[in-house]
Amino acid sequence: MGDEVPSVEELIASARAGDAIAIDRLFAWCAPLLRKWVSQRLANRQPGIAGRSDVGQDVAERAFLAFPSFKGTTEAEWVSWLQRIVETCTTQSFRDAGRQKRNKAAETPLDEDEIPAQQMSPSQATSAGEQWHELLTQLSQLPEEQQQAIYLCHLKELRVAEVAEGMGKTEAAIASLLRRGFRALRERLTDVREPAPPPAGADREVQVRDEATAALRLYLRRRDAGERVESSAFIAEHPTCAEELRHMLECIERLQALRAAGVEE
Repeated sequence: MGDEVPSVEELIASARAGDAIAIDRLFAWCAPLLRKWVSQRLANRQPGIAGRSDVGQDVAERAFLAFPSFKGTTEAEWVSWLQRIVETCTTQSFRDAGRQKRNKAAETPLDEDEIPAQQMSPSQATSAGEQWHELLTQLSQLPEEQQQAIYLCHLKELRVAEVAEGMGKTEAAIASLLRRGFRALRERLTDVREPAPPPAGADREVQVRDEATAALRLYLRRRDAGERVESSAFIAEHPTCAEELRHMLECIERLQALRAAGVEE
């Protein structure tokens, strides 16, 4: 009886209570369903639409991050909730493809389903998977707007203008959310808290943060324009907020590196 497999309802309850093992088992249980639904939705996909594995990873990431918002308790409610996420992600994939077609005429996209994946050793794959799960876990605990801004800008890789429009905010507000989110994410991942500034230096602290936010906006604007921005050179251009800016760009690079590793939920 001790080896009895828990039901989906039991896994949901345990995962909601913070049981990390239950969360892993719950998402392992639904992984085949997610792959099946994504394949069905993309069965007749046109050139430019992301491959099944890419969309499947996006679905798993979004479901993992959104799990705290899931209010159901039954397997049927869980399945229905996941199907809505699959529909949302695949619809977004169609829209992204249309936008890319308009912006990049005559460009032939690479179909990752037809290209052999870069091979990693078992230990590298395990390490990458653990880091990816830890990053997603910590990201899911940020305030919702910070989480959404980071997810859309640096996991979905949308342009800042698109994120601002989608969230109903200005580009400056998105840059501020990213700066605060990156600082909080760095603290969570390294378990190092930024020391509180002394009262006498409060004005200077605010000035540095404003300068870092403005610099991040410039970095993202150049990135969105298709420019390859070299981090160290860019940081050197902004010496008054170099340390704050360095932490943000390191966090961006870490997100991109783990994303590029192709780790799947």
